Amino acid sequence: MKSAIKLICTALFAGLFALPAAAQMGAGMGGMGPGMSGGGMGGMAAPAGKRGPRDCVQAPNPEQCKARQEARQKAAEACKDKAAGPDRRQCMRDSMPPKDCSKAPSPERCNTMQKAHETCRGKTGPERRQCMSEAMKK
Repeated sequence: MKSAIKLICTALFAGLFALPAAAQMGAGMGGMGPGMSGGGMGGMAAPAGKRGPRDCVQAPNPEQCKARQEARQKAAEACKDKAAGPDRRQCMRDSMPPKDCSKAPSPERCNTMQKAHETCRGKTGPERRQCMSEAMKK
């Protein structure tokens, strides 16, 4: 009887010990095997920040999608001289037109956010976070 309990305990321990190794993905399952770039199945994912424009035909609101894409292109054109980083983000944020709050799920909150963005325009980093926090409380 004791040998059977020892055998069961040993088998249980061995199974639990090997479980983490079995849960790791191999090279063919999206892991970092030879020839893989680490982008999931086959490594075909686009690099971060390098996606193409969304197909607005499949969007819930195609007109709004197109308008947003055009506004983003204009903002990118206006900020092309800025290097990547906080200055470019600030430029892009300031160059985008305000959202239409009448169609937002919560128009009051949207209007408050718009006012906070206007109040904190030109500020970056912790200073902007503090400004936005204070503006949202008003």
